[in-house]
Amino acid sequence: MRRFGRTVIIIVVLVALAAAILSFQEIKLGNFERGGDTPLGLSLGLDLQGGSHLVYRALLIDPQTNEQVTVTEDQMEALKRTIERRVNASGLGEPIIQRLGDDRLLIQLPGVSDPGRAKSLIGETARLEFKRRTINVPVELEQLNQDDIVGVTADFFPDLSTSANEPTATTTLEVSEPNPLVLMIDFTPQGAAEFQIVLDRLLDTFLVASASIEEGNSPSIPSRLDITIEGETQLRFEASPLTILQLTTPTTYAFAYPADRETGNVPTPLEAQAQIGLNPRVFFTEIQGQADQDIGLTGDDLARAFPGQNQTSGIPIVNIEFNDRGTRIFGETTSDIVLKQQTTGLADQIAIFLDEDELIAPVVQTAITAGTAIISGRDFTVERVRDLALLLESGRLPIPIELIQERDVDAILGEDSLAKSVVAGFIGLGLVLVFMTLYYRLPGLIASVALVLYTSMVLAIFKIMPVTLTLSGVAAAILSIGMAVDANILIFERMKDELRSGRTLLSAINIGFDRAWPAIRDGNVSTLITCGILFWFSDQLGATIVQGFSVTLAIGVLVSMFSAITVSRTLLRVLGTTRLTRRVSWWLPSGASDIPQQAATPVAQRS
Repeated sequence: MRRFGRTVIIIVVLVALAAAILSFQEIKLGNFERGGDTPLGLSLGLDLQGGSHLVYRALLIDPQTNEQVTVTEDQMEALKRTIERRVNASGLGEPIIQRLGDDRLLIQLPGVSDPGRAKSLIGETARLEFKRRTINVPVELEQLNQDDIVGVTADFFPDLSTSANEPTATTTLEVSEPNPLVLMIDFTPQGAAEFQIVLDRLLDTFLVASASIEEGNSPSIPSRLDITIEGETQLRFEASPLTILQLTTPTTYAFAYPADRETGNVPTPLEAQAQIGLNPRVFFTEIQGQADQDIGLTGDDLARAFPGQNQTSGIPIVNIEFNDRGTRIFGETTSDIVLKQQTTGLADQIAIFLDEDELIAPVVQTAITAGTAIISGRDFTVERVRDLALLLESGRLPIPIELIQERDVDAILGEDSLAKSVVAGFIGLGLVLVFMTLYYRLPGLIASVALVLYTSMVLAIFKIMPVTLTLSGVAAAILSIGMAVDANILIFERMKDELRSGRTLLSAINIGFDRAWPAIRDGNVSTLITCGILFWFSDQLGATIVQGFSVTLAIGVLVSMFSAITVSRTLLRVLGTTRLTRRVSWWLPSGASDIPQQAATPVAQRS
């Protein structure tokens, strides 16, 4: 017994450790966390636990040709790592993320209860940009000059009731009188085409601003047209898309004539024509409602992002802290904005965009040089703020992706599959234990004990690594039980042969193990090689079912070798030094009766 003491201690420690791992539903040691609310705290796959099955495709577009280009290996690996960080930090569970081909990712989220949030966290690019927004920026329209204008006249607006004078444009002149005084500018065909482009651009900004107001978002400022007429007197006024209309003649546009700034009265046509003169010069300037300037500050310049709450209003916000580069750029920009406000009275804004959607554009009132800022939005909720902080913290996706396949597995189906798998496993294990005990008697009983210990150690390894168990993994685990039994059968048959040749019991045990070992080794090594081949091909092809099978089977084979060669052998040798050796028939398979009597000689001595 003393000769086997060290091995016995090792076995006892391993079994106790496995029992301890399986007895606790969750294990938390510092940053090391394992387990959950699943049976024995094992990590269960999609088919056993339910959840979401998502397939994304990388969508990289060349900005010049607007065509999809091939993504690189490094880009796909960076994409995979970013998604892993996001899902792991979100508390959605342990993701299974694998490459499918060159440009696709398979993402399985076992047990996820909110698929919508999962898709948002995974698919949102989270490209954060900071831009300096200048209000009312004048831009000279160099494409419109004096050569594009044929004539300028002032008269009452044509009677809309006559079809001959009915306007053709889709915009409506905003007037308070039936026939107001208008300024009519006749362009050349080329000039009219250029002016229509400008008018369409003004109308787009107006529609965007109107839509923002209707949706309850921060309204943008529409662009306007500044017109200066140098005739007998200088006349300057602003026009919006609502005060400009194309008349029946495709080259003539009407503008609402401005009232006198001092009296507020609109002149008569004769007075207006006298102000204009015969050959006036006309200058157009587009007043852009807002112009965003890239300052080179993005989410890559963040050091930290975390959710918070506005101390005054109580609304959820995202607190951000810049790194050294971001702190410098943000400080210089805000300082320059404050200086401009002090000298010109014009206050610029810092517009914050997420995936090209504007979140907020606050007016800068003081220079911010501490490297901190806040992000808020009208639709911000506590969960949205938490997820946004997580996205910014984990980093933006290196390339955009699109969801091309989605499948949700009902948790009820997963529970049913799990229950059937557990029943199948226990039935298989029970039948093996009964057969081994009835046929091989005492060695079979020892093998059954070793098999129970083997099962507990395998489950403990699955939990601590962790290995995500799927239906194929359960099948591999059950198969590995059979392979563990095969090893014991080889050993017992060799023992029987040695006893038949006249060996003592302890000698038969030792020699039987030694002679069975090459066959056990070769069989298990070939199985491990097969597992390696299956794993490699399944990894290349994205066959997660096959990959789970190969990993689980490989672990089971390795532990079964330890169980058969170490656990079973030690238990047999320990029992071989006890009084149980007096009944050799207990050590023989059923029906084996041709064993010489000298095999019953006490075996406490060395063979």
